[in-house]
Amino acid sequence: MFLYISLALNVLFLATTIGFFIRTSKLKKELVTKEALLQETAHAETAAAVVTEHNEVTDSEIHSLVQKGEDAVEQADIVRAAIDEVGRGIRKQLASTEESSAALEEMNASVADLSHQSSDISDQSKRALELTENGNEKIKSSITKMEGLNQTVNDTYHVVKELGTKSKEIGSIARVITDISEQINLLSLNAAIEAARAGEHGKGFAVVADEVRKLAEQTRKSSDQVSDIVRGTQEETDTAVASMEKGLQESEETNASIEELGELFQDMLDSNEIIAKNNEDISASTHEMSAGLEQIVSSVEQVTYISQESVEMFDELAEISDEEIATIASLIQDISSITSEEDHGDRHLVPVS
Repeated sequence: MFLYISLALNVLFLATTIGFFIRTSKLKKELVTKEALLQETAHAETAAAVVTEHNEVTDSEIHSLVQKGEDAVEQADIVRAAIDEVGRGIRKQLASTEESSAALEEMNASVADLSHQSSDISDQSKRALELTENGNEKIKSSITKMEGLNQTVNDTYHVVKELGTKSKEIGSIARVITDISEQINLLSLNAAIEAARAGEHGKGFAVVADEVRKLAEQTRKSSDQVSDIVRGTQEETDTAVASMEKGLQESEETNASIEELGELFQDMLDSNEIIAKNNEDISASTHEMSAGLEQIVSSVEQVTYISQESVEMFDELAEISDEEIATIASLIQDISSITSEEDHGDRHLVPVS
Protein backbone atom coordinates (compact mmCIF):
# COMPACT_ATOMS: atom_id res chain seq x y z
CA MET A 1 0.00 0.00 0.00
CA PHE A 2 2.86 2.38 0.89
CA LEU A 3 4.42 1.79 -2.52
CA TYR A 4 1.23 2.75 -4.31
CA ILE A 5 0.82 5.89 -2.18
CA SER A 6 4.44 6.81 -2.91
CA LEU A 7 3.89 6.31 -6.63
CA ALA A 8 0.76 8.46 -6.47
CA LEU A 9 2.73 11.25 -4.77
CA ASN A 10 5.44 10.93 -7.41
CA VAL A 11 2.83 11.25 -10.13
CA LEU A 12 1.44 14.36 -8.40
CA PHE A 13 4.93 15.86 -8.16
CA LEU A 14 5.52 14.97 -11.80
CA ALA A 15 2.35 16.76 -12.83
CA THR A 16 3.42 19.84 -10.84
CA THR A 17 6.88 19.73 -12.43
CA ILE A 18 5.43 19.44 -15.92
CA GLY A 19 3.21 22.44 -15.18
CA PHE A 20 6.28 24.40 -14.13
CA PHE A 21 8.10 23.40 -17.33
CA ILE A 22 5.11 24.58 -19.36
CA ARG A 23 5.25 27.97 -17.65
CA THR A 24 9.01 28.25 -18.12
CA SER A 25 8.59 27.27 -21.75
CA LYS A 26 6.14 30.14 -22.26
CA LEU A 27 8.55 32.49 -20.46
CA LYS A 28 11.41 31.25 -22.63
CA LYS A 29 9.42 32.00 -25.79
CA GLU A 30 8.67 35.47 -24.45
CA LEU A 31 12.34 36.03 -23.64
CA VAL A 32 13.36 34.88 -27.11
CA THR A 33 10.86 37.28 -28.66
CA LYS A 34 12.06 40.21 -26.55
CA GLU A 35 15.68 39.33 -27.32
CA ALA A 36 14.94 39.40 -31.01
CA LEU A 37 13.25 42.79 -30.69
CA LEU A 38 16.15 44.18 -28.73
CA GLN A 39 18.63 42.90 -31.30
CA GLU A 40 16.66 44.53 -34.07
CA THR A 41 16.51 47.71 -32.04
CA ALA A 42 20.24 47.60 -31.54
CA HIS A 43 20.84 47.38 -35.30
CA ALA A 44 18.09 49.74 -36.50
CA GLU A 45 19.00 53.13 -38.02
CA THR A 46 16.36 55.01 -36.05
CA ALA A 47 14.29 54.28 -32.97
CA ALA A 48 11.18 55.55 -34.71
CA ALA A 49 11.35 52.83 -37.36
CA VAL A 50 11.56 50.17 -34.73
CA VAL A 51 8.71 51.66 -32.75
CA THR A 52 6.53 51.72 -35.82
CA GLU A 53 7.33 48.12 -36.76
CA HIS A 54 7.26 46.46 -33.30
CA ASN A 55 4.80 48.57 -31.32
CA GLU A 56 7.50 49.74 -28.92
CA VAL A 57 9.56 47.93 -26.27
CA THR A 58 9.69 49.82 -22.95
CA ASP A 59 12.29 49.66 -20.21
CA SER A 60 9.68 48.55 -17.69
CA GLU A 61 8.72 45.57 -19.86
CA ILE A 62 12.32 44.48 -20.16
CA HIS A 63 12.90 44.89 -16.44
CA SER A 64 9.74 42.90 -15.68
CA LEU A 65 10.70 40.22 -18.14
CA VAL A 66 14.22 39.94 -16.74
CA GLN A 67 12.80 39.74 -13.23
CA LYS A 68 10.44 36.94 -14.32
CA GLY A 69 13.38 35.13 -15.86
CA GLU A 70 15.43 35.44 -12.71
CA ASP A 71 12.47 34.23 -10.65
CA ALA A 72 12.02 31.36 -13.07
CA VAL A 73 15.69 30.44 -12.68
CA GLU A 74 15.31 30.45 -8.90
CA GLN A 75 12.16 28.32 -9.16
CA ALA A 76 13.90 26.05 -11.62
CA ASP A 77 16.76 25.60 -9.16
CA ILE A 78 14.21 24.69 -6.50
CA VAL A 79 12.47 22.29 -8.89
CA ARG A 80 15.83 20.84 -9.89
CA ALA A 81 16.68 20.21 -6.24
CA ALA A 82 13.24 18.70 -5.72
CA ILE A 83 13.73 16.49 -8.76
CA ASP A 84 17.05 15.31 -7.35
CA GLU A 85 15.46 14.64 -3.96
CA VAL A 86 12.51 12.79 -5.46
CA GLY A 87 14.87 10.89 -7.74
CA ARG A 88 16.94 9.78 -4.76
CA GLY A 89 13.74 8.76 -2.98
CA ILE A 90 12.58 6.77 -6.00
CA ARG A 91 15.99 5.08 -6.26
CA LYS A 92 15.80 4.13 -2.60
CA GLN A 93 12.25 2.97 -3.17
CA LEU A 94 13.38 0.99 -6.21
CA ALA A 95 16.17 -0.66 -4.21
CA SER A 96 13.73 -1.44 -1.40
CA THR A 97 11.19 -2.75 -3.90
CA GLU A 98 13.81 -4.96 -5.55
CA GLU A 99 14.83 -6.31 -2.14
CA SER A 100 11.17 -6.88 -1.28
CA SER A 101 10.64 -8.56 -4.64
CA ALA A 102 13.61 -10.88 -4.05
CA ALA A 103 12.39 -11.66 -0.53
CA LEU A 104 8.87 -12.28 -1.79
CA GLU A 105 10.17 -14.55 -4.54
CA GLU A 106 12.10 -16.57 -1.95
CA MET A 107 9.03 -16.63 0.27
CA ASN A 108 6.89 -17.65 -2.68
CA ALA A 109 9.31 -20.48 -3.47
CA SER A 110 9.22 -21.56 0.19
CA VAL A 111 5.44 -21.43 0.28
CA ALA A 112 5.25 -23.33 -3.00
CA ASP A 113 7.56 -25.99 -1.54
CA LEU A 114 5.45 -26.01 1.62
CA SER A 115 2.35 -26.38 -0.54
CA HIS A 116 3.85 -29.42 -2.29
CA GLN A 117 4.90 -30.91 1.04
CA SER A 118 1.44 -30.25 2.47
CA SER A 119 -0.09 -32.00 -0.53
CA ASP A 120 2.25 -34.96 -0.02
CA ILE A 121 1.44 -35.07 3.70
CA SER A 122 -2.26 -34.84 2.91
CA ASP A 123 -1.94 -37.75 0.47
CA GLN A 124 0.03 -39.77 3.02
CA SER A 125 -2.57 -38.99 5.68
CA LYS A 126 -5.32 -40.19 3.37
CA ARG A 127 -3.32 -43.37 2.69
CA ALA A 128 -2.78 -43.88 6.44
CA LEU A 129 -6.48 -43.30 6.98
CA GLU A 130 -7.34 -45.93 4.35
CA LEU A 131 -4.92 -48.43 5.93
CA THR A 132 -6.35 -47.73 9.37
CA GLU A 133 -9.88 -48.20 8.06
CA ASN A 134 -8.87 -51.51 6.47
CA GLY A 135 -7.15 -52.59 9.67
CA ASN A 136 -10.19 -51.60 11.70
CA GLU A 137 -12.45 -53.65 9.42
CA LYS A 138 -10.13 -56.65 9.74
CA ILE A 139 -10.09 -56.27 13.52
CA LYS A 140 -13.88 -56.18 13.55
CA SER A 141 -13.94 -59.29 11.35
CA SER A 142 -11.43 -61.00 13.68
CA ILE A 143 -13.57 -60.11 16.69
CA THR A 144 -16.62 -61.63 14.99
CA LYS A 145 -14.67 -64.79 14.14
CA MET A 146 -13.24 -65.02 17.65
CA GLU A 147 -16.71 -64.66 19.11
CA GLY A 148 -17.83 -67.56 16.87
CA LEU A 149 -14.76 -69.58 17.89
CA ASN A 150 -15.44 -68.85 21.56
CA GLN A 151 -18.99 -70.04 21.11
CA THR A 152 -17.77 -73.25 19.41
CA VAL A 153 -15.18 -73.88 22.13
CA ASN A 154 -17.78 -73.22 24.79
CA ASP A 155 -20.26 -75.61 23.15
CA THR A 156 -17.53 -78.27 22.79
CA TYR A 157 -16.56 -77.76 26.41
CA HIS A 158 -20.10 -78.40 27.57
CA VAL A 159 -20.39 -81.47 25.27
CA VAL A 160 -17.14 -82.94 26.62
CA LYS A 161 -18.18 -82.14 30.16
CA GLU A 162 -21.51 -83.83 29.56
CA LEU A 163 -19.63 -86.80 28.09
CA GLY A 164 -17.58 -87.01 31.28
CA THR A 165 -20.77 -87.02 33.32
CA LYS A 166 -22.23 -89.79 31.18
CA SER A 167 -18.98 -91.77 31.51
CA LYS A 168 -19.25 -91.56 35.28
CA GLU A 169 -22.81 -92.82 35.09
CA ILE A 170 -21.71 -95.71 32.86
CA GLY A 171 -18.95 -96.51 35.35
CA SER A 172 -21.49 -96.57 38.16
CA ILE A 173 -23.75 -98.92 36.19
CA ALA A 174 -20.75 -101.17 35.37
CA ARG A 175 -19.91 -101.40 39.07
CA VAL A 176 -23.51 -102.34 39.84
CA ILE A 177 -23.35 -105.06 37.19
CA THR A 178 -20.08 -106.33 38.66
CA ASP A 179 -21.61 -106.47 42.10
CA ILE A 180 -24.65 -108.33 40.76
CA SER A 181 -22.37 -110.78 38.89
CA GLU A 182 -20.43 -111.49 42.05
CA GLN A 183 -23.66 -112.09 43.95
CA ILE A 184 -24.96 -114.40 41.19
CA ASN A 185 -21.63 -116.26 41.21
CA LEU A 186 -21.90 -116.66 44.96
CA LEU A 187 -25.49 -117.88 44.67
CA SER A 188 -24.51 -120.38 41.94
CA LEU A 189 -21.80 -121.80 44.21
CA ASN A 190 -24.33 -122.21 47.01
CA ALA A 191 -26.73 -123.87 44.56
CA ALA A 192 -24.00 -126.32 43.41
CA ILE A 193 -23.28 -127.23 47.02
CA GLU A 194 -26.93 -127.89 47.69
CA ALA A 195 -27.23 -129.95 44.46
CA ALA A 196 -24.30 -132.11 45.53
CA ARG A 197 -26.01 -132.80 48.85
CA ALA A 198 -29.17 -133.85 47.00
CA GLY A 199 -27.29 -136.63 45.18
CA GLU A 200 -28.83 -138.00 42.05
CA HIS A 201 -31.82 -135.72 42.41
CA GLY A 202 -29.63 -132.60 42.38
CA LYS A 203 -27.47 -133.35 39.35
CA GLY A 204 -29.66 -131.42 36.89
CA PHE A 205 -29.82 -128.50 39.22
CA ALA A 206 -26.04 -128.62 39.64
CA VAL A 207 -25.58 -128.33 35.87
CA VAL A 208 -27.85 -125.27 35.76
CA ALA A 209 -26.05 -123.73 38.71
CA ASP A 210 -22.69 -124.25 37.02
CA GLU A 211 -23.90 -122.57 33.82
CA VAL A 212 -25.28 -119.66 35.82
CA ARG A 213 -21.90 -119.40 37.57
CA LYS A 214 -20.10 -119.32 34.23
CA LEU A 215 -22.45 -116.63 32.90
CA ALA A 216 -21.98 -114.61 36.05
CA GLU A 217 -18.21 -114.94 35.71
CA GLN A 218 -18.33 -113.78 32.08
CA THR A 219 -20.63 -110.92 33.04
CA ARG A 220 -18.22 -109.87 35.80
CA LYS A 221 -15.25 -109.98 33.43
CA SER A 222 -17.18 -107.98 30.80
CA SER A 223 -18.26 -105.54 33.46
CA ASP A 224 -14.66 -105.17 34.61
CA GLN A 225 -13.58 -104.49 31.02
CA VAL A 226 -16.34 -101.92 30.65
CA SER A 227 -15.24 -100.35 33.92
CA ASP A 228 -11.65 -100.21 32.72
CA ILE A 229 -12.72 -98.63 29.43
CA VAL A 230 -15.02 -96.19 31.20
CA ARG A 231 -12.25 -95.35 33.67
CA GLY A 232 -9.82 -94.65 30.82
CA THR A 233 -12.45 -92.66 29.00
CA GLN A 234 -13.20 -90.77 32.19
CA GLU A 235 -9.54 -89.87 32.65
CA GLU A 236 -9.27 -88.72 29.03
CA THR A 237 -12.53 -86.83 29.38
CA ASP A 238 -11.29 -85.11 32.52
CA THR A 239 -8.09 -84.15 30.70
CA ALA A 240 -10.13 -82.91 27.73
CA VAL A 241 -12.42 -80.91 30.02
CA ALA A 242 -9.41 -79.32 31.75
CA SER A 243 -7.86 -78.49 28.38
CA MET A 244 -11.16 -77.11 27.12
CA GLU A 245 -11.53 -74.97 30.22
CA LYS A 246 -8.01 -73.62 29.74
CA GLY A 247 -8.63 -73.11 26.01
CA LEU A 248 -11.92 -71.36 26.73
CA GLN A 249 -10.20 -69.05 29.21
CA GLU A 250 -7.39 -68.29 26.76
CA SER A 251 -9.92 -67.74 24.00
CA GLU A 252 -11.82 -65.28 26.16
CA GLU A 253 -8.57 -63.47 27.01
CA THR A 254 -7.62 -63.38 23.32
CA ASN A 255 -11.04 -62.07 22.44
CA ALA A 256 -10.70 -59.36 25.09
CA SER A 257 -7.27 -58.40 23.71
CA ILE A 258 -8.65 -58.23 20.18
CA GLU A 259 -11.51 -56.06 21.40
CA GLU A 260 -9.00 -53.73 23.08
CA LEU A 261 -7.01 -53.69 19.85
CA GLY A 262 -10.22 -52.88 18.00
CA GLU A 263 -10.82 -49.94 20.34
CA LEU A 264 -7.27 -48.73 19.75
CA PHE A 265 -7.76 -49.00 15.99
CA GLN A 266 -11.00 -47.06 16.31
CA ASP A 267 -9.18 -44.35 18.26
CA MET A 268 -6.45 -44.34 15.61
CA LEU A 269 -9.11 -44.11 12.93
CA ASP A 270 -10.75 -41.13 14.64
CA SER A 271 -7.36 -39.43 15.10
CA ASN A 272 -6.34 -40.10 11.50
CA GLU A 273 -9.62 -38.66 10.28
CA ILE A 274 -8.95 -35.48 12.24
CA ILE A 275 -5.33 -35.36 11.00
CA ALA A 276 -6.44 -35.95 7.40
CA LYS A 277 -9.02 -33.15 7.71
CA ASN A 278 -6.45 -30.77 9.22
CA ASN A 279 -3.91 -31.67 6.53
CA GLU A 280 -6.49 -30.98 3.84
CA ASP A 281 -7.20 -27.59 5.43
CA ILE A 282 -3.46 -26.84 5.66
CA SER A 283 -2.95 -27.91 2.05
CA ALA A 284 -5.82 -25.68 0.91
CA SER A 285 -4.48 -22.76 2.97
CA THR A 286 -0.96 -23.13 1.58
CA HIS A 287 -2.36 -23.26 -1.95
CA GLU A 288 -4.24 -20.03 -1.24
CA MET A 289 -1.10 -18.50 0.29
CA SER A 290 0.91 -19.52 -2.76
CA ALA A 291 -1.65 -18.00 -5.12
CA GLY A 292 -1.80 -14.81 -3.03
CA LEU A 293 2.00 -14.50 -2.94
CA GLU A 294 2.16 -15.00 -6.69
CA GLN A 295 -0.23 -12.07 -7.10
CA ILE A 296 1.82 -9.99 -4.66
CA VAL A 297 5.06 -10.87 -6.47
CA SER A 298 3.44 -9.89 -9.76
CA SER A 299 2.26 -6.58 -8.27
CA VAL A 300 5.69 -5.85 -6.79
CA GLU A 301 7.30 -6.62 -10.15
CA GLN A 302 4.94 -4.13 -11.77
CA VAL A 303 5.81 -1.56 -9.08
CA THR A 304 9.52 -2.26 -9.67
CA TYR A 305 9.05 -1.75 -13.40
CA ILE A 306 7.16 1.51 -12.80
CA SER A 307 9.84 2.65 -10.33
CA GLN A 308 12.57 1.94 -12.89
CA GLU A 309 10.68 3.97 -15.48
CA SER A 310 10.19 6.73 -12.90
CA VAL A 311 13.94 6.83 -12.21
CA GLU A 312 14.67 7.11 -15.93
CA MET A 313 11.97 9.75 -16.32
CA PHE A 314 13.28 11.84 -13.42
CA ASP A 315 16.79 11.60 -14.86
CA GLU A 316 15.41 13.00 -18.11
CA LEU A 317 13.53 15.69 -16.17
CA ALA A 318 16.77 16.63 -14.43
CA GLU A 319 18.51 17.00 -17.80
CA ILE A 320 15.59 19.02 -19.18
CA SER A 321 15.58 21.18 -16.05
CA ASP A 322 19.31 21.86 -16.44
CA GLU A 323 18.77 22.76 -20.08
CA GLU A 324 15.84 25.06 -19.20
CA ILE A 325 17.83 26.80 -16.47
CA ALA A 326 20.81 27.23 -18.79
CA THR A 327 18.63 28.54 -21.64
CA ILE A 328 16.72 31.03 -19.49
CA ALA A 329 19.92 32.23 -17.81
CA SER A 330 21.55 32.67 -21.23
CA LEU A 331 18.56 34.65 -22.54
CA ILE A 332 18.55 36.88 -19.47
CA GLN A 333 22.28 37.49 -19.90
CA ASP A 334 21.82 38.30 -23.59
CA ILE A 335 18.98 40.73 -22.88
CA SER A 336 20.95 42.35 -20.09
CA SER A 337 23.97 42.70 -22.40
CA ILE A 338 21.88 44.28 -25.16
CA THR A 339 20.21 46.79 -22.85
CA SER A 340 23.57 47.60 -21.31
CA GLU A 341 25.04 48.34 -24.74
CA GLU A 342 22.10 50.60 -25.60
CA ASP A 343 22.54 52.51 -22.35
CA HIS A 344 26.23 53.04 -23.08
CA GLY A 345 25.43 54.14 -26.64
CA ASP A 346 22.87 56.71 -25.49
CA ARG A 347 20.09 54.83 -27.25
CA HIS A 348 16.70 54.57 -25.71
CA LEU A 349 13.34 53.09 -26.38
CA VAL A 350 10.56 55.46 -27.36
CA PRO A 351 7.58 55.24 -25.01
CA VAL A 352 4.06 55.00 -26.36
CA SER A 353 2.35 58.40 -26.65
